[in-house]
Amino acid sequence: MKSIQTIRKTEANILLIGSHSPIIQSMLDFDFLTGREKPSVKVIIAGGRKFERYFFGKKQVMIPVFDQLKSIPGDIARDLTFFFNTTSARRAKQSTIEALSFFPQILGGTIFAENIPEQHSLELYHFAQAYKKFIIGPASVGILVPGKVKIGAIGGTDYRQLAASDVVTSGNVAVFSASGGMTNEIIQIVAQQGRRLSFALSFGGDRFPVLTPREAMLAAQEDTQTEVIVYYGELGGTDEYDIVELLESKKLKKQ
Repeated sequence: MKSIQTIRKTEANILLIGSHSPIIQSMLDFDFLTGREKPSVKVIIAGGRKFERYFFGKKQVMIPVFDQLKSIPGDIARDLTFFFNTTSARRAKQSTIEALSFFPQILGGTIFAENIPEQHSLELYHFAQAYKKFIIGPASVGILVPGKVKIGAIGGTDYRQLAASDVVTSGNVAVFSASGGMTNEIIQIVAQQGRRLSFALSFGGDRFPVLTPREAMLAAQEDTQTEVIVYYGELGGTDEYDIVELLESKKLKKQ
């Protein structure tokens, strides 16, 4: 995975592959709460329209929509840094690879669709490893770095939930879970205890997440801002054994 510090230092200019209005609005709400002057969502790939309307604070903004990647104007295309893919399970693999190949400067992003074929997830994993991209998901609510970037529904889709969890203020607690609901619940619990996030992400609920819990733990270990990790595990699988091995081998020292 790309280092969290690299993500933290990168301006969020997000390509939406497909459209999901409530999640997009929540990403813009996050941007506004952080004090950004313009939305992080720069362009949407979808059909049947030229723009989508959203609120940015009390103002309306128009996000441009194009039906294919090659139609995106150069002044938008060259600045894209992250992606969020909301297309169907059947299209998620191909559309993700196409976007990352078409815009090689994109660091990575999140896949929202669930029940993606296992073979597709494995192919995405090998693609991410080969091209040094981070791909979170499938079936993920995304990644959030306080005050910097929110890709997906992570933290909630209601601006009041985002504000209550104070996701604009950086802290030292990393939050991980395969479950999107539990990720958001733990973010709220951390905030209620007076603590703040260094970053948070949901691996996704499908059997083969492209970004594994082990890789997320190592990213937290390498992040100088992270001091504490809150991880919600689930029954089944071998992920917890991998984490035990990291602890026993002292590769993971933060707890």
